[in-house]
Amino acid sequence: MATHDDPDLERWVDARMAALDPDRTGEPETEGALAQLRVRATATPYRPVHAWLMAAGAAALLIAVLATVGGLPQNGSGDLADSREHDPPSRSLAGDGALAPPAYEWPSRPSDQEVGSGVALSARARASAPRLVPVAQRAEATGFTLPAMEGGNATLADYAGRVLLLNFWATWCRPCRIEMPWFLEFQDAFAERGLAVLGVSVDDDWDVVRAFLEQSPVDYRVALADTADRLAPFGPITVLPTTWLVDRQGRLAATHVGLVDRAVLESEIQQLLDE
Repeated sequence: MATHDDPDLERWVDARMAALDPDRTGEPETEGALAQLRVRATATPYRPVHAWLMAAGAAALLIAVLATVGGLPQNGSGDLADSREHDPPSRSLAGDGALAPPAYEWPSRPSDQEVGSGVALSARARASAPRLVPVAQRAEATGFTLPAMEGGNATLADYAGRVLLLNFWATWCRPCRIEMPWFLEFQDAFAERGLAVLGVSVDDDWDVVRAFLEQSPVDYRVALADTADRLAPFGPITVLPTTWLVDRQGRLAATHVGLVDRAVLESEIQQLLDE
């Protein structure tokens, strides 16, 4: 029997153990993979500030794109409350109290924020051609009776046989003040042909209107719709300025909401005068 130190026994044991050793050819090379991972981690360490800067840059790019395509909110949503952002009102149609009137002046040109007096920029595209309602489709203009500044009442019947430019305005409405010199010129140029201009103020009272017109006088007629009842015949007037053109037969031929396009309005007036 072989002893523990027998060389033959040791060789036999070594042979048996070698036969039991697993084949490692299919194992993944974990050491190599871990080494590559350590190299990459050292070259590009994670820094939270980098992620913050990337997020901020993406947000700035999104804001720029939205502003370019008109996706950001612009001044005004189409109501009287928004039209007061640039000029505090002396009144509101709801009668929420009077404020001091603004400094009176005739602005030479409007800014993008002022155009339309509450009409969104996307709705302010200027017309490239006159847009009169076809004669056969015109509805009768609503009759009205309003106190006139010179005394008495202004009524629709006063303008029978004439073309009427009916403008709704207020002393606190800056776009309204931009239009008024144009109406003065139209009155001077076309009065002999049958044009009449009537400005309907929606201010609280005559004191406010007279104070304004003392500083910026007009030579066309001015009336006052200072109550809901007086304004009611015209339907919902939610944006100032609003301008109607009424033909010689008392029919509504055109409606302009917001700051008018002067050239288009003048062309419409001349067409109505020629009818």
